[in-house]
Amino acid sequence: MEAIHRVLPEGLPVSLQVVIATLVLGVIYSLITADRPFAGFPVVALEGKSPKKSWLWHGRESIAEGLQRFSGPFQVMTGTGPKIVLPNRFADEIRNHPSLNFNKSFAKDFMVNYPGFEPHRLGLNDDHLIQETVRVKLTQSLNLVTNDLVDETSASLYDVFGDNKEWNTRLIRDDILEVVARLSSRVFLGKDLCRNRRWLEIAKDYTVDSFLVSRIMRAVPAMLRPLVYILIPQSRSLIRAVRDARKLINPEVQRRKAVVDAAHAAGEKAPKVADTIGWMYEVAKGADADYVAGQLSLTMAAIHTTTETTCSALLDICEYPDVAQQLREEIIQVISENGWAKTSLYKLKLMDSFLKEGQRVRPMGTSTMNRYVEKDMELSDGTILPKGSRIMVASNFMDPTIYPAPEKFDAARFLKMRQQPGQENSWQFVTTSPAHTLFGHGQHACPGRFFASNEVKIALCHLLLKYEWRFVPDEGRPAARIFEAVNGVDPKSKVQIRRRVAEFDLDNY
Repeated sequence: MEAIHRVLPEGLPVSLQVVIATLVLGVIYSLITADRPFAGFPVVALEGKSPKKSWLWHGRESIAEGLQRFSGPFQVMTGTGPKIVLPNRFADEIRNHPSLNFNKSFAKDFMVNYPGFEPHRLGLNDDHLIQETVRVKLTQSLNLVTNDLVDETSASLYDVFGDNKEWNTRLIRDDILEVVARLSSRVFLGKDLCRNRRWLEIAKDYTVDSFLVSRIMRAVPAMLRPLVYILIPQSRSLIRAVRDARKLINPEVQRRKAVVDAAHAAGEKAPKVADTIGWMYEVAKGADADYVAGQLSLTMAAIHTTTETTCSALLDICEYPDVAQQLREEIIQVISENGWAKTSLYKLKLMDSFLKEGQRVRPMGTSTMNRYVEKDMELSDGTILPKGSRIMVASNFMDPTIYPAPEKFDAARFLKMRQQPGQENSWQFVTTSPAHTLFGHGQHACPGRFFASNEVKIALCHLLLKYEWRFVPDEGRPAARIFEAVNGVDPKSKVQIRRRVAEFDLDNY
């Protein structure tokens, strides 16, 4: 500290000297204690950039560079230390390996020990409540919630987009985020809370704010993160969101508990429920559980990915307008004949293929299957993954041996692949494989992908039959927002929309 004091200009206020000294010591401490690359794995650095900056701002290019230069695993330097990238050929090999931990792989990336990150902490440290609620209760109840999703889609689209028959410009991500927040919350919390404005603000903002704070903090030295956390306005928003969510959700939880307890006391069966509050209570089996953190964890996972998928699909509709009419014809045929029956969404096979192709051509991420290595493990090529390392698998969406003409967008690509003998179930939107890792792969593949698929398809049925879509004239497709290896729809993205006359009334079918 004395050495730092000597180099500072005289006359500086003591408080400013303390701040400067803290910053300098923080940088020095971070340099000394920073995670070092693992020996034996080449580090990727793009020309003219440090390894860390290469990953933070050019993650997709960094992975492409590593795959081109090296035949085996390599590593990238993230804001929270090194991660080893495995070529896609190892996907099946590691997918269910007992030495690999899924939750621990994200512990450093999401600042789970800071206030406001309780939902992340629950999801990463004790995921039984979330996993069982989604994997068992929600997935087995998809048919029960279809009518709720249809009803909320009708109501939310009218509230958000209205009936304007003239072309009008919209911020597509803001609009779809509102719709998805309402749809997901209808199933998670029921009709009343899903339209509560404060809850919708929490549901939308918590996801965005928690990812933003995590990204900012990953980009600064570890020693400075507590200070940065205090200075970021969104940190305070996270704390308020958790506090207000408890005020909204806890009374409903207590009411549900009282109903169940009263039924048991009377020797009767508890009433059946069709939302995640009730399902969580059933999964917990009377044990203490943080239902609010659980709801926020579910909301965060569902809203983030579903909004991105739906926005990306609508941008594809704008880019490939001929596909829109093909999809409308399929919707008309399937829904007019079957209504919202159990098999209707399955029969939307072109839409299913269209969604999967959109995520192949413009994937949300170029790496997936994140794992933490709990003890040294050997890969089939003899590579030893060291204990304590974090790994991820590179995607394989552009392999010409699997996808002919991979650069071309073909909405029917996966429909045609499913028509091959024995391949009917191999290339559905929700099916995972090394060739398509949108939802991960193996036992830790996203358990909510079946619900998300239904939600997106129902929304698209209404969005396509009720509205026409196009890019803002002379502007084309909005550029994506990229951070690390993640590709997202920029919040400033604009499209134009106008009401059309639907071929039949989806609202009352």
